[in-house]
Amino acid sequence: MKRISRDNHIYMLEPEASPAIVVDSGDDLMVETWDAFEGERDPAVLGERFLKGPATGPIYVNGAEPGDALKVEFVSIIPKEAAAHMVMPGRGFLDQEFTEGYPTIISLEDGHAVLPSGTRLPLCPSMGLVATTPTYPQSTASDSGPYGGDIDMKELTAGSVLYLPVFVPGGMLALGDCHAVVGDGAVAGTGAECSADTHIRVTVEKGMDIKGPRALTPDHFVVLSHGEELGPAMKQAVRDMVDFLVKEKGLKPYDAYTLCSLAGDVRVSRTFRPISPVKMMLSRQVLDQLG
Repeated sequence: MKRISRDNHIYMLEPEASPAIVVDSGDDLMVETWDAFEGERDPAVLGERFLKGPATGPIYVNGAEPGDALKVEFVSIIPKEAAAHMVMPGRGFLDQEFTEGYPTIISLEDGHAVLPSGTRLPLCPSMGLVATTPTYPQSTASDSGPYGGDIDMKELTAGSVLYLPVFVPGGMLALGDCHAVVGDGAVAGTGAECSADTHIRVTVEKGMDIKGPRALTPDHFVVLSHGEELGPAMKQAVRDMVDFLVKEKGLKPYDAYTLCSLAGDVRVSRTFRPISPVKMMLSRQVLDQLG
């Protein structure tokens, strides 16, 4: 299996950049990623490191062209070393009330994230940043869009598949920002940020021509949207799911909208940053009945 080291990390998605590695469609690849703090655990400098958003890549996939999609299968996600959480001034839902930096170092033991208090949370490692490269330079930190990006989708665990539009030749894929565990919203500003070894399989889906990210997790089909304002972003996520059900599953528009109301969930990965990623989720048990 090919392997790409976290030494090949970037802070910008650049359409003219040289690839760190070239793979063929269908190849398996082990991707090493830094945590959001690049291994730093000194509380005095954690905040500065966090603003960079390191991602490993870019990964060039032979045969990928604009109009295609990259199918990224997550075979395994293995957290490494201790994790860290950081309450950061100016971030989080209650940033006017919690104004001081407050780091928490979290040990990883026997399948659990263990807080200094002794509270044990079952590990649920997920990849927070997965992106193809858009046609313009784009920071890897705290942003998302049609290319994916810092989507912070806690359901993106081992056994999940993410589909991303291709905008430049090769797709120029990048991964980073693994979380050992994180809640929807990451309300205090971060998840349990950890480095990881992630086994992925990347396949070119010719002519798929999707407009934004979509995923199959072990339990849900998910479409992802984004926006500067949360309300319009949530509406767009619902609209995207309705469009999928109409165009690809053959439902009538009102029937699709009704199904979303009865069996779908709209959730927020995080917000109170420049761009808020939103996910519309439909149970795979329901999806499988639609053929």
